[in-house]
Amino acid sequence: EYQSWALKTRLKIPLIYGIDAVHGHNNVNGAVIFPHNIGLGATRNPALVEKAGRVTACEIVGTGINWAFAPCIAVARNERWGRTYESFGETAELAETMGAAAVRGLQGRKLSDATAVLACAKHFLGDGGTSNGIDQGNTVCDEATLRKIHLPGYIAAIKAGAGSIMVSYNSFNGNKMHGNKHLLSDVLKGELGFKGFLVSDWAAI
Repeated sequence: EYQSWALKTRLKIPLIYGIDAVHGHNNVNGAVIFPHNIGLGATRNPALVEKAGRVTACEIVGTGINWAFAPCIAVARNERWGRTYESFGETAELAETMGAAAVRGLQGRKLSDATAVLACAKHFLGDGGTSNGIDQGNTVCDEATLRKIHLPGYIAAIKAGAGSIMVSYNSFNGNKMHGNKHLLSDVLKGELGFKGFLVSDWAAI
């Protein structure tokens, strides 16, 4: 009903509604619940991750929603980080293969399909590499290391067609990621050619 009213306005700008369907459409009674990413990463089976994404997308669409705040392609580098379960594992390779598979599963062959859901790769960049595993903390390393460990998953997600990317709460060498023009604009939009849109994390600005 909200969408019908939005499309009656002068500019007819449609609404896009997102949900944290991060391991299935997990806020809905009766939906299929899948293991968290750390469990899916342990399978080393991208085809299975893609299939889980497809099931999740179908159930999201069934509730009238068209955007999932997933997949999380953090590379967890410290077991003390309280959100390691959101990561497919501790290597860039896992983030690459599993993250791209999750994007393909959620978005399907093309976003205009009836069961396609817009994916949102998150959290850009370095959320799993903060000092002492402090959540929303400071990732301290040179840019070459950041690129080697934390960027490959996003390169793969973009190649898989990810339409949106969520910016991370963490800082990089003391600078908040949400204000990092070099990484968000120059690298992500310019160098990597990301054509989708960025979204801030919850109350991050």
